[in-house]
Amino acid sequence: MPIGNHGNINSPKIDGEATLGLSGTVNSLSYRVHEIEKHFHNSERWYGKSSDQSGVNPWALSVSTSGMPGSYRVISGTNTYGADANDEALVWGLNDVLSVGGVVQTKLDFHQIFVTASSVTTIWYVRIIYGSGTMADAITAGQFTDFPVIADAAQNGSIDIIIPVMMPRITIGTHQIWVQAKNATNNATLDFLVGVHGYIA
Repeated sequence: MPIGNHGNINSPKIDGEATLGLSGTVNSLSYRVHEIEKHFHNSERWYGKSSDQSGVNPWALSVSTSGMPGSYRVISGTNTYGADANDEALVWGLNDVLSVGGVVQTKLDFHQIFVTASSVTTIWYVRIIYGSGTMADAITAGQFTDFPVIADAAQNGSIDIIIPVMMPRITIGTHQIWVQAKNATNNATLDFLVGVHGYIA
């Protein structure tokens, strides 16, 4: 059976595409290997909530450069995702910027969540929504990922592990990320920080 580039047994590559990072040929082997490499060998940044939610300043505030930002907060409905005003948390807005070593990133991998407090110790279902339009439009389009979580009363309502998140990479400045949560208790609260890393297209 022929192997290598177009059956060339002497080819040093499995495919003939140049490794140009995210600017390479989408879904070529080089592209996919680069994406995996950058996912596991990257610089993580953790964010909390900015005190200024007007949109003039970023919604997300870096813990590495800004002291102690507040935790994001989501509020539940009764056995449903919170639907009142501000029950969801906008954790990455159109004005947010990710810079690593002075290099502004163009793509964002929303990677991890750390729960800092919960008002209840019953099960939560957390939904992370992403899109370039409204949150409602993104939900309708199925642009979300979700997971269950329980806060331990012995840990004062926190969770002593970092929760990995599975979702597509987004484009910074084009897409936003919201978080919703539901619990059996109406108006229960869940507070958290988020870990992200970036890529340059």
